[in-house]
Amino acid sequence: MGFLSPRASLGSGGCKIPDHLAQYSTAPFVGNLSFYHFNMIVSGACTVVVLIVMFSLMARHATHMSNPNEQLKIMRICNLIPSYQVLSYVSIVVPNSYIYLKGFGEVMQGVALYSFVMLLCDFMAPTDEAKVKLFSSLEIRRQWQPKKKRNGLAFLKLTWYCVVQYPVITWIAAVSQVVTQALHLYCLPSTSPKFAHVWLEVATSLSTSIAVNAILQFYMRTKEHIKEHRPLLKLVAFKLAVGLVILEQIIFLVLTATGVLNKMTTLTYIDTMMGLPTMVICIQMVPISFFILYAYPKKPYEIPYKPHVLRPQAYHPLGDGDEETLMNNTQKTYQGGRWGLHAWAVYLNPIDIFQEVLSAYKMISRARAMQKAQVKEEIQEEMAQYETGYDNHQGA
Repeated sequence: MGFLSPRASLGSGGCKIPDHLAQYSTAPFVGNLSFYHFNMIVSGACTVVVLIVMFSLMARHATHMSNPNEQLKIMRICNLIPSYQVLSYVSIVVPNSYIYLKGFGEVMQGVALYSFVMLLCDFMAPTDEAKVKLFSSLEIRRQWQPKKKRNGLAFLKLTWYCVVQYPVITWIAAVSQVVTQALHLYCLPSTSPKFAHVWLEVATSLSTSIAVNAILQFYMRTKEHIKEHRPLLKLVAFKLAVGLVILEQIIFLVLTATGVLNKMTTLTYIDTMMGLPTMVICIQMVPISFFILYAYPKKPYEIPYKPHVLRPQAYHPLGDGDEETLMNNTQKTYQGGRWGLHAWAVYLNPIDIFQEVLSAYKMISRARAMQKAQVKEEIQEEMAQYETGYDNHQGA
């Protein structure tokens, strides 16, 4: 707990706030409660609701895991909400932990973003072979040059790189934030280039923009292939959690810079810097959690309890209805294990997601290499035919 302990050197290096953050005001905000204690009560109640809703949804997918490829990704997407909630609440209770935990919320967001785009790929084609075949047949308009087109595999590769860089950059930024804060070089409220805060914010903001733009472009270019899976609903539910947090960061940055919040006598400097913003996050995650519950249901993955119906591997939507249903296949049992413990073990295993990333990289690279070799071979054949025809013409 050395990082969270008070430091003798407060505000070292000219930073506006001390390294050890604490609540100094006990002025009543509501009744006899200070804002700090009021915030703990309200945010704590919201945290309990969010954790119950989200973990119950994740548990349902774990116990009804008929399609691990898709449902494990859904569990990682759902994990974003309780991660935001817990990190925010801990920051409220222990203000000194805020700077050390803030960056890891971005890491969870990066994992969820990656899982979301790969889930869309699974909706389009359930296997690597099917993905290669489908994307090889597509011609995608370029974002900045609409008149020109890019092969589907090249588009998939570009999207993959743009999205996978986000969790990597945010992880580096989160660790750097912890290290620079411990060395008195971070300085949360400063935009001076001599502190790490401004540089890490620029890096993560740029990384976020690249990843979000890639996902939006991927959705816009492929939505016709996955419209039966209600991708817009899933995208909106997911982007609400991410977009609102980013928007609120901008709003509170403006309010803090203009001194609007500093005029409230019942709020301390720490309340305005992190207490109020994190309370807003905790409150808004309650309705968002219910939206996620609606957008990512476990019902499409349920096995109908009929003796003659075989275990499905993938699901497809009904033709005219809003609900999605499973198609027959050869599997006969859920794959989550007893009480879903096996699914939870895979979900919690960090090696599994690294293996997924590596597998996707190998699949895309191999497919692109084969495609380039095929194009080169076709060009050589055309050249050979042209030379043969030219020689025949000369001989005649």
